[in-house]
Amino acid sequence: MFSFAIVTDSTSNLPKPFIEKHEVYVLPLMWIAGEKEYSGSIEGEREAYALFYEKLRKEKRISTSMSNQRAAKKLVQNLLAEGKDILYIGLSSKLSGTFHMMERVLSYEAKKYPERKWYAVDSFAIGLGEGSLVFDAVKIRRRGEEIGAAYAWCCQRRWRIHTLFTVDDLGFLRRSGRANAVLSTAGSVLKIKLLFSMQDGGKLHQVGKVRGRKKALQELAAFALTGLTEPQTIYISHGDCHEDACYVAKQMEKSEFVKKIIMQPLDPVSACHTGPNSIGIFFV
Repeated sequence: MFSFAIVTDSTSNLPKPFIEKHEVYVLPLMWIAGEKEYSGSIEGEREAYALFYEKLRKEKRISTSMSNQRAAKKLVQNLLAEGKDILYIGLSSKLSGTFHMMERVLSYEAKKYPERKWYAVDSFAIGLGEGSLVFDAVKIRRRGEEIGAAYAWCCQRRWRIHTLFTVDDLGFLRRSGRANAVLSTAGSVLKIKLLFSMQDGGKLHQVGKVRGRKKALQELAAFALTGLTEPQTIYISHGDCHEDACYVAKQMEKSEFVKKIIMQPLDPVSACHTGPNSIGIFFV
């Protein structure tokens, strides 16, 4: 039995075998197509990913919503009743209201179990940037350390997470309010590909501009490599473009600072805002 429970969001993009092996609890955010609502937690389910990306490519205007409070409350109640302390690692609070909702649920439910501890970490990140903190927390727990040590590490580590990404269609960023109309139109017409970094927990900063997809992938990898200062695991998320993600990985694996690369499909909720064929790199 693990010394404490680790809870995160579906936006952390964790591999299903990892979730199951280490008993990580995943709270799904939701995506909505037409009048039907779908769970954003589809780790390892190829058919579900295929359905989502097919809809995203055809309909494009798919919306998202935060985690269901009722489901969050039930999960927290069950864990506390089982005698478990809870470490929640959440999607950046600047990108979703889920983090603050979970904080309120944890605070309220924990009053019934004064002997239990709970901590909530705003990752300031999304995707495998958020997920990297879960990987770290699991390692700390496996070493037999207490929940407070994992919380302290995550709070320190989150400030160092770098997020770099490029998208294939700037229209998705425009519709989510993260790129202006002029920029997205120019990008589409001139086949310009932009490179972004995510800073301050959710603000996008343009860090590069190239013409053509292949050049964008090369520049994305090169830009990430210049930021590496220590040996580490690199995380790559992709919007249903596995071959392109492998291409980026090959560009990066030559570096002495790259010990390992973990690559995962981008979850539906995140992909709704970046679109198909987006690629993100996460490192410290």
